[in-house]
Amino acid sequence: MPRQRVNPGPIDDSLLTMQSIHVSEHIWNGEPDRVLRIRRATKSSHRDGSIPDEVRPYLAQAGMLGVVELSYFPIDHQLISALVERWRPETHTFHMTFGECTITLEDVSVLLGLKVYGDPITGCSTYRWVTLVEDLFGITPPPNAIKGGRLKMSWVDQHFFDVSMHVHSVQQMERYARAYILRLLGGMLLSDKSSTLVPMRYLVMLTNLDQCGQLSWRSALLAHLYREPCVATNYDNKEISGACVLLQLWAWYRMPYFAPLTAPLNIFGIPLGARWNSVLQVTQRTLAQIRDALDKMKDNDFVWQPYLQYFHSLPPYCVENTNIWRAVVPLIDFHIIEYHHADRVMRQFDMVQHIPRPPRQPDNLHDLTLRGKDDIDWRVQHAVFIYTDCFRVTCKNATLIIVNSTTIIIE
Repeated sequence: MPRQRVNPGPIDDSLLTMQSIHVSEHIWNGEPDRVLRIRRATKSSHRDGSIPDEVRPYLAQAGMLGVVELSYFPIDHQLISALVERWRPETHTFHMTFGECTITLEDVSVLLGLKVYGDPITGCSTYRWVTLVEDLFGITPPPNAIKGGRLKMSWVDQHFFDVSMHVHSVQQMERYARAYILRLLGGMLLSDKSSTLVPMRYLVMLTNLDQCGQLSWRSALLAHLYREPCVATNYDNKEISGACVLLQLWAWYRMPYFAPLTAPLNIFGIPLGARWNSVLQVTQRTLAQIRDALDKMKDNDFVWQPYLQYFHSLPPYCVENTNIWRAVVPLIDFHIIEYHHADRVMRQFDMVQHIPRPPRQPDNLHDLTLRGKDDIDWRVQHAVFIYTDCFRVTCKNATLIIVNSTTIIIE
């Protein structure tokens, strides 16, 4: 009887339209394994991981007190690579043997403690950067500290490594808090492929710490995190940045088989992610071993609701606005617009999974970048984030309008 090659799928490509360039296609075709390089800033030599008491009120004012509790612990490159192989950019979900699952606004809230309700993280991508740094840090940066619209994190560390040098006035402490937050954003949460530079467009969001605390940082982080695996599913891409630490924490809680043998710290009043600060090394498994474990995983091996037992021990900001966690909405981080398809993973909210509507993510949104674009205003207009599906992104030479999840025009 002649052998027949099994079709790895999808048999119907009306949903998974990007299979031809997806990394899973290359794996099936026997091409060499790809372990992604995780790009994030190196651990600051000036900080021991503790948060200075003097800056805590300012971090709370900016809505960042929970996420800064997270320390710098190892990232499992093999685990991240294996999860990216199962990520689908068309749906923003992981396709597992037992169904779909994904990182939602709930995970960002419980694990990191970032705010979800508020205005989107948008604005103009070009400023007079030297003047901006002077105004917000009180120091004139040398020309070699700025590259395009990005600032060297080593320069930030050089001038803001010791809080005792900045405790003489409220203005100085606000400057120190901005530097503290900026390094966290550029080094770990919203990092790019440089690992050493932080986009200064985020510094604009820190001008007023009270206003910073009213922004939806959680949705911006999740938009950025969605974009990174979407791009990394292309086999030709060998690196990934962004909040990979969040992806790893998500996997540890929902698939305990991959978690470290060391149990998390039993500390109340901090986000769940910070309870893993004591981890010194990750479990050593090869990419092939992790793939095999994912292939064999069954429905009851995945923890659909891992956080219920911890709700009573979390700070209030981790469990506020729970009604938004299931919202099917666009997540926005300047030029990055990624849809939150919570309706595809209703089991993660202890609900019966219905047949979801077709995903709302237009393919051309993945192509929006800041490369070669100057004087662009990415501010969202004609919308209140979270409560509407109609918004407009205006640029110098382009307008993109989305109404009811359909891209109307890009010109």
